[in-house]
Amino acid sequence: MKKYSKNNLSISLVHSGLWVFFAIALALAAKVLLRGDQIINLFSAELFGLKSAFALKIDTISALMFLMITLLGAIIGKYSLRYLNGEKRQVYFYKYLFITLTSVSLLVLSNNLIMFFGMWLLSSFGLHKLLLYSPERKLAVAAAWKKFYVSRLGDIAILFAIVLTYQTFGTFDFSELFIAANGISHNSQEAYKLSIIGILFVLGAMSKSAQFPFHFWLPETMETPAPISALMHAGIINAGGFLIIRLSPMLKHAVTAHFVLTIFGSITAVFGALVMITQNDIKRKLAYSTISQMGVMMVSCGLGAYSLALFHIIAHSFYKSHAFLSTGFLVEESKKVKFNHSKPSITFLIFGALAGYLLIKLGSIYSERQYIAYFAYTAILLIGFVQNFDFSQHSFEKIGIGFFVILFCILTFSISICYIFESFLHQKLALLTPMTWGDNASISLQVIASYISYTIFVIGLGLSALLINSKNTFSNKLYIYFWNGGYFSQRTNSFFNQLTSKKGAS
Repeated sequence: MKKYSKNNLSISLVHSGLWVFFAIALALAAKVLLRGDQIINLFSAELFGLKSAFALKIDTISALMFLMITLLGAIIGKYSLRYLNGEKRQVYFYKYLFITLTSVSLLVLSNNLIMFFGMWLLSSFGLHKLLLYSPERKLAVAAAWKKFYVSRLGDIAILFAIVLTYQTFGTFDFSELFIAANGISHNSQEAYKLSIIGILFVLGAMSKSAQFPFHFWLPETMETPAPISALMHAGIINAGGFLIIRLSPMLKHAVTAHFVLTIFGSITAVFGALVMITQNDIKRKLAYSTISQMGVMMVSCGLGAYSLALFHIIAHSFYKSHAFLSTGFLVEESKKVKFNHSKPSITFLIFGALAGYLLIKLGSIYSERQYIAYFAYTAILLIGFVQNFDFSQHSFEKIGIGFFVILFCILTFSISICYIFESFLHQKLALLTPMTWGDNASISLQVIASYISYTIFVIGLGLSALLINSKNTFSNKLYIYFWNGGYFSQRTNSFFNQLTSKKGAS
């Protein structure tokens, strides 16, 4: 009885602490909105001759992310009170939930690369422990260790990037780094080093946010309880995108890194969406949905639309946390209402694809190309609209004109709300992130990246039409290929099983 009471007290303290964190985040967000950005100095330290000042960077980016993380953490903690009620390892869950949320919160508030990397590692440690919540489930343990090793590859890339950054600029402080990076000249030695630094940071971000080809571990972690999945998919997996957004003033001239991020983000988004279409397991479908959405977010970062990327992170986090916490309800609803993909109109698909190319062309000539990223992003959204809307005559006759009037009103209202919020972010981030990447000479490369990225999405649109109507040998083989997730999991199992054969669920 004493042990039970002690456990309850520990859980209550953690749960109360999560809501206290949210209250602090709410106060900081209000302070930023009313008084502007500020830096709260904590302490200075010297390690191996390297001096570094540790501080909290309170601005629009960190305040919004901190607010989102703490609110979702408190909600997940509240949900878990009943979901894990009676579980033997419930205290274990809350212990590492608190560690993970604290580390992620400090990560987004960091004003220093050393502090950022330390919290990056600590959040990964906390998530790893949460993924090992069910040590008796062999698949869950194997997935946790697979994620562990993939993450270490990204950590090594980031560590090398940090070392090279200090060698180039002589500081770990974000503010000083941004000023120094903005002053480097094109084709200089520093610019060459910055290109390498950018690629290393991009590799780290890609591994953290499950980007192709580092994506295969994410669907396998669905063996964990729903609250852990919600925390990972709605929070921690966004760290890669946040890394790029936060360092965007420094990586502005790392054009190769942005180009790589745009292309691999596009491949990830399309691949994840195609696999998602074929899945019949709700949690795996949500997992590949996350992979696809993280790909779209990385495309925004790669093209230089950082405010859109931040908006995408916030919107996706709330949506995905709700989706995972309500999977039971979704399964029950799917049994009542059968959903079948309708046969897409080839004419409409072609028209939509060409309209997207026209949008990118307009962006390449409008206002000296500085808004090309936003035109390209709109073209990609158009692809999604084309793919999911059925304009067949049967649909019009069945639904009626009144439905489309209501739909138009809802769509207009939703777009208006999104535009207002995104405009607010764009205005607030104007002084925190660059409008675009590179200089005038590299804008042409940005336009090329936009066309290549959009073409990848168009190819994905065509493949999705084949998957929805698998009526021949080729489309059937294609369906099986994507249903198996491209066989990435199967091909990596033997390698990771050897690494984890001596590991236990510690």
